[in-house]
Amino acid sequence: MVKNVFNWVEIRVRDLDKSKKFYGSLFDWKISGEENKDFAYWLIDTGEKPGGGMWRFPKTKPIGVIVYILVEDIDKTLEKVVKAGGKVVMPKAREGENFMALFADPDGNTFGLYQKGKHAQP
Repeated sequence: MVKNVFNWVEIRVRDLDKSKKFYGSLFDWKISGEENKDFAYWLIDTGEKPGGGMWRFPKTKPIGVIVYILVEDIDKTLEKVVKAGGKVVMPKAREGENFMALFADPDGNTFGLYQKGKHAQP
């Protein structure tokens, strides 16, 4: 498995329709998905990897861009984050067969970690 590479980009927005139109027209990205009153997460197909997602985020939470890094072992990586002076923002959580976590570097920039499960496709 390739490790420590950019794997996914997530854009957290307030106005999903406006953002879909903006990024779709600006970069010709294909943006698709479904939403309901509680949740809206749309997939972004840029034509190349990594892909991404666009998430309508509540007004009570900060918006921005999260870049996910593919790692072999989230637990070990989070230990290294803390030892290097960063902090864990969201501990390891299951996503289907895979795992994810968020951390902040010493300047407060937030990044995501992504670990594929044993039965996940490469």
